[in-house]
Amino acid sequence: MNLITKINQAGLSGLTDPLSYRRVLFVNNLALISSTIALLVSILIFSVGLFPQYIVTFVGGLLFLFVIYLNHLGRYFIARTCFISVSVSLVTIASYIALKQGRFNEVENILIGFMAVNYLLYDGKFRYLGFWLIYGILIWLKFTKNQFLGLPFDLEFYLTLQNVTLLCVIVYLFANAFRKSLLKAFFHLNEKDEILYSMIDNVPIFLGLLDVEKQYKMVNINYEKSFGKKRNEIIGSHIKDVLPDNILQKHIPLIERTLNGESTEFLEFTEMPDGSTFYASGKYDPVVSNTGEVTGVSVFVNDITKLEEAKNKLRAANSTKDKLFSIIAHDIRGPLDLFEGLLDYSSQGAISKDDFLKHQHTVRVKLTDLRDTVNTLLEWARTQLDGVNSSPSPTNIEEVVMSNIELYQGLIDRKKIKVSVDIEPETIAIVDANHLKIGARNIIHNSLKFTGEGGKLNIRGLQIENNVILEIADSGLGMDQTKIDSILKKEVQNSKSGTAGEAGTGLGLSLSLELLEKNNCDVAISSELGKGTVTTISMQPN
Repeated sequence: MNLITKINQAGLSGLTDPLSYRRVLFVNNLALISSTIALLVSILIFSVGLFPQYIVTFVGGLLFLFVIYLNHLGRYFIARTCFISVSVSLVTIASYIALKQGRFNEVENILIGFMAVNYLLYDGKFRYLGFWLIYGILIWLKFTKNQFLGLPFDLEFYLTLQNVTLLCVIVYLFANAFRKSLLKAFFHLNEKDEILYSMIDNVPIFLGLLDVEKQYKMVNINYEKSFGKKRNEIIGSHIKDVLPDNILQKHIPLIERTLNGESTEFLEFTEMPDGSTFYASGKYDPVVSNTGEVTGVSVFVNDITKLEEAKNKLRAANSTKDKLFSIIAHDIRGPLDLFEGLLDYSSQGAISKDDFLKHQHTVRVKLTDLRDTVNTLLEWARTQLDGVNSSPSPTNIEEVVMSNIELYQGLIDRKKIKVSVDIEPETIAIVDANHLKIGARNIIHNSLKFTGEGGKLNIRGLQIENNVILEIADSGLGMDQTKIDSILKKEVQNSKSGTAGEAGTGLGLSLSLELLEKNNCDVAISSELGKGTVTTISMQPN
């Protein structure tokens, strides 16, 4: 933006009323032209030695620049009053000095034009007061001219006054008609703006219009809601004064490409000034004039968060589907094939009773794994089909834990894991008993699975202030923070064999967290590779 354009647009930022906008722009233009003429004329006057006129003209030129500065400060009424006052004063002083020096001139007639300007710049009583005050100064100068030049106050003089008065009345009528026509046009324009904004404010997307200087010319209400600024503050502002840095740096290159005539699209995860986030899908299109010149950029931004979330859920569902097929193909079919093979060999007499009994341990391990796998799959399938409906009630934590320990006693004995349970018998929590049993069971099984032979599993239960705490600590393989974060997000895990070759589905922890979450339980996991894992469940007390 060049200097002259910046001067002309002083004070326009934030003005949404079309009439006020045009008045300020009109005063800026007239003040700039008047200042330029006054300063140039002052140089010419100085060169011919007319020092009084030079001082008056030079000061007048500076005052016109001051008018623009007042508009820049938003002092619009003072600025237009200063402009009219300085203009009328300069004309009056210039005419008076010329007459006093005995030179005939018609400079005072310029005041007729300022009468019309005054009528258009003001509302109410100031419009009439200023108009007829300038008329009074004009008539006074006519009398002063005759007096200084020694002309007679004859019929011709009064006919001149009559003609001047008639001309002023015509100017008054013309200015009044023009003002009414202008106001009517602005009224229709405002009406159209209201209709336009009522339409664009009711669409769930960001709509905006930029000019070639990257200043907003129009925005819908979504900008106001998201960027914490009123619409009239945004309109007229540069994008760098509206958009936060994280958005601005990404979008300036896109806007510049669009100003060169190229439509640009984007899809990004965006953080707003208030800390909220959403997936934004948008497009910048060039606004082209009839001559093919790019005059601006239209902005369209849509919140597609729900669509992206649906895509992510679908992606997760597909991943789970693949996982289930893998489980069915390996973790279920494998043990069943083993059982079938042993039965076939036994029925055909290909294996003796003693040899069959030698495989009894392996069969029992596989059967336990198969039972756990089927139970987890069935419970997970039920939550996916029917949702999770909890029925919290007073539940004895020790009973839940001991039932799970009994369930895995065979695994504990085989791996010679030292298990200690320290829970007061009266420790009661408000939780769905079945959900807690399933959640604790999967966590305990996971600890046993990844704890080596001779390892330890310590389970504590206690009430601290307003929470019942169940802590399950093992001396197993442990895991890194990335794995912990994945578990807490309830993502399906890639199942790994335990320290004794135990199988799993990768669904157990995800299922446990989902069930516990539905019971207002908080789950925390701390772990270190090679040093074991501590899982803490916080529940509401009885």
